[in-house]
Amino acid sequence: MQTSSTTTPAVSALASEPSRDRSIPPRRRRLRPSQWLIHLFLIMMAAVVLLPFLWMVLGSFKTYPDLMNNPNRLPSPWTLDSYREIFGVGNFGGAFVNSVVVAVARTLLACVTSVVLGYVFAKYKFRGKSVLFAVLLSTMLIPFPAIMIALYLKLSAFNLLNSLQGLILVAAFSTFGIFLLRQWISGIPDAFIEAARIDGANEFWIIARIILPLSAAPLAALAVFTFLGSWDDFLFPGIVLTDPNVRTLPLALAGLKSLFWERYEIFCAGAMITVVPVMILYTFMQKHFVRGLTMGGAKE
Repeated sequence: MQTSSTTTPAVSALASEPSRDRSIPPRRRRLRPSQWLIHLFLIMMAAVVLLPFLWMVLGSFKTYPDLMNNPNRLPSPWTLDSYREIFGVGNFGGAFVNSVVVAVARTLLACVTSVVLGYVFAKYKFRGKSVLFAVLLSTMLIPFPAIMIALYLKLSAFNLLNSLQGLILVAAFSTFGIFLLRQWISGIPDAFIEAARIDGANEFWIIARIILPLSAAPLAALAVFTFLGSWDDFLFPGIVLTDPNVRTLPLALAGLKSLFWERYEIFCAGAMITVVPVMILYTFMQKHFVRGLTMGGAKE
């Protein structure tokens, strides 16, 4: 019985490479003096940015006397009293739930409407499409305070003041998301869509089974962008939501000054509760966020 003497190209390429002594460590690239100065400058800037955040983290685990007497030292003793007090008196638990509901609902609505309208502007042909898309993009140039009063009056007319539903509906559409998804979907081959239509698929099936899976990267970027913007939104919720039971986290954090005045350890704990969830989200979604923005912007 003869054995085959043929080898795959990958094996041949590996066999043709010269053997390397793996015991010899690779040579490290030496930095020039100018590069050392750049690295030192970047380290100093990172320290300037991170030191206030570190002070806030440590301050949230301190007692009030410890924070006043030793503001730049480690907590002594470490305590969670600030977190217990803020959830008990400041009603941060309800504000946290409200923020999650608003941010998640806004994100889902913005992603759904953006992918549908982006698909329409990318693959449909109808009269006035270019003009309508240009008008849509021009709305990004209008500052939000210019339309804030009109939105407030509309919500008042529909009895949606002091309700999370009204806060969600005003952000159901994202012009940036429509533009991002339109640019991305334009690069999806029309053959995929035509083949699905020949097989009898309707437009909703095409969006759910073809457009959505192929648009995962820009949708992830849009989701992170929308969630962060909704989570930190303060101006419009501060006007619409006057009932303490429907406040979001930024409003609850701003209201701590009237409850605790100079209890800075309470403010640190409230800031931690507000900041940490979005930091965790961005840490896990950073790769998709950057990839969606860069690849979406490269589409013609």
